Amino acid sequence: MSDEFDCHYGEEEFKTVASGIEAIEAVLKGKDIHAKERLLFYLDWYMDPYYKKDISAIGGPLIELLQSIVVTDNDEGIVEEALHLLEAYTEGPYVILEKNIDKVPEDFKPTVLYLLNENNW
Repeated sequence: MSDEFDCHYGEEEFKTVASGIEAIEAVLKGKDIHAKERLLFYLDWYMDPYYKKDISAIGGPLIELLQSIVVTDNDEGIVEEALHLLEAYTEGPYVILEKNIDKVPEDFKPTVLYLLNENNW
């Protein structure tokens, strides 16, 4: 995350998620690092099963989007948080990560390999 990590999500993030996967993708693939951080931080709460949020409408596409962020985003903190969400709240298969393992930043390859092999135990 950035040096000035903004963990104070609010109305904007609520509206983004309520608007659907296209709105989420617009933020996560956008240029505003703080907007990405806030949305990822909100998604952590939103995806946590403890809070019983229904993510069925965006679940599959969100998993694909998070994988895409891991292999395309240049910010280490954003990649780290996207991987955290995948590891903590989702199950594979992770086709995008598998097909693009060469694009995963080296620091995150152990986590990605763990996710890819998790179902083989």
